[in-house]
Amino acid sequence: MRLSKLFFHTFKEAPAEADIISHQLLERGGYLRKVGKGLFIYTPLMWRVLKKISAIVREELDRAGCQEISMPLLHPAEIWRESGRWEAFTSEELLYTLKDREDHEYCLGPTHEEVVVNLISNWITSYKNLPLNLYQIGNKFRDEIRPRFGLMRAKEFLMKDGYSFSSSSEGMEEQYEVMRQAYNLIFKRLGLDFAIVEAHGGKIGKGKSEEFQVKAEIGEDVVMVAGDYASNVEAAVAIAPDYPFESTLKERKRIDTPNTTSIEALSAFTKIPPQQILKTMLYKLVFTDREEFVAIGIRGDRQVNELKVTTHFGAMEIVAANEDEIKKLTGSQAGFIGPIDLKLPFYADQTCQPMTNFTCAVNVVDIHDTNVNWERDIPRPAEFYDFLLAEEGDRCPHSPDTYHIQRGIEVGHIFNLGTLYTKKLNALFQDEKGQMQPFWMGTYGIGIGRTAAACVEQHHDEKGIIWPLAIAPFKVFITAVSTKNPDQVKAAEGIYEQLQKLGVEPLLDDRNERLGLKLKDSDLIGIPYKIIVGRAFDQEGKVEIESRTGEKTLLTPESLSSWAKELKI
Repeated sequence: MRLSKLFFHTFKEAPAEADIISHQLLERGGYLRKVGKGLFIYTPLMWRVLKKISAIVREELDRAGCQEISMPLLHPAEIWRESGRWEAFTSEELLYTLKDREDHEYCLGPTHEEVVVNLISNWITSYKNLPLNLYQIGNKFRDEIRPRFGLMRAKEFLMKDGYSFSSSSEGMEEQYEVMRQAYNLIFKRLGLDFAIVEAHGGKIGKGKSEEFQVKAEIGEDVVMVAGDYASNVEAAVAIAPDYPFESTLKERKRIDTPNTTSIEALSAFTKIPPQQILKTMLYKLVFTDREEFVAIGIRGDRQVNELKVTTHFGAMEIVAANEDEIKKLTGSQAGFIGPIDLKLPFYADQTCQPMTNFTCAVNVVDIHDTNVNWERDIPRPAEFYDFLLAEEGDRCPHSPDTYHIQRGIEVGHIFNLGTLYTKKLNALFQDEKGQMQPFWMGTYGIGIGRTAAACVEQHHDEKGIIWPLAIAPFKVFITAVSTKNPDQVKAAEGIYEQLQKLGVEPLLDDRNERLGLKLKDSDLIGIPYKIIVGRAFDQEGKVEIESRTGEKTLLTPESLSSWAKELKI
């Protein structure tokens, strides 16, 4: 490609709203053009990168035995209602919904579980046709509340989504492992520093689940790492540091605690460590057909992992009770909710089980009880369960090391669904005994645009992007130092034609511009190698080769073919 013909534009400054480096550099380098919140045009440069990422994804998935299909972006509401997800997504206003001229409801698909199950249930009737693994690469839609970080959190985005179908749970596990290995190869080929972390299925499913997290300071995900083990904070099982609770039970007392609506205020006022305070949170659990309220107790120095609460009770979502709801249900106010005389189901985190002589609210404003003990003063909770949000320094049950925090960008997610969707959608096959059984299903996603942005987050410097060779839009940048020197121009043209024939994907800067501007553009857009025809060519018949990371060498034009083959450009 000749740069004079390429539809592109570079900019000295990034848009004001571009607050992370990948967004800044992709806009400055002419890869993206914003047309609205979370909506972007991919320019020819960006599309070349995305096609290369997609090609690597296709190669590894096809090698793993997957087959590519294409499914509609527009989904009828009835199949989402059958799975129960219409209410789950619309309640959080995540779906783009619309009606056609016949008043039928639709949504723009954020994912395709319902649609692909509809396909399978009509075509696959026997275990002999299993396992089957289908995937597609296409646009998805999600009505983000706060689109930000460029391609990291957009309203419309390019994604690979895949779905496996097996005849047994063992077969499902085998497909999961096949996808795990394929994803591992994909992200290694993309030159990313990533970790595979235990995860939560979110609104998609509740089975075995792992994320592929690219390590980055701006990552929106908190990853808990202990030795070789890693988990998203939402799914992390942690053991809080022990606290020396007293073995001798003291006399329970009621004390005045005016205006102590936080654990910090209560601890400062009473001089009681937060570890000896029982904090009670009141939540509304939203189900498809009802709402329920539940109280969750936790040690005062810790926080509740709300996703764990949602999962434990099988709810679609969880919402902290508001002031009116707290008043109606407890007669009190936030900061003074406690398990004593509480007329609601009360559960507690496992950190509460060893607590003795603790302090807690009693559902009366400005009053707390101290030296409270389980069974003697209040019944034990309906259940002690893991509702704990992991923190730095917690012990990890999977490693001798304690947790430390890393930030990550989720670029891939794989998880088992079991028969969650196939039972709901009545997708059945005939097993070896002639019995009708639901398919065992897995689902696997890769954010193509997110992955490109994550590459930029990990590969850049003060000059611009440093694309890994495998996905750079062009691999070699060629220019003559002086457009007025016919020998240099002719040599640059010859090198361009030579590398084109080799399939190296050269970019010839044939613009009548200053050399400094040309080199700045090359560095900004991240071309891996520059070939500069200048003084060394005039004097020695050699051209200067400079990598994007600064290594330089001199070669004759005739030896460039061997150079390109040696570096596998």
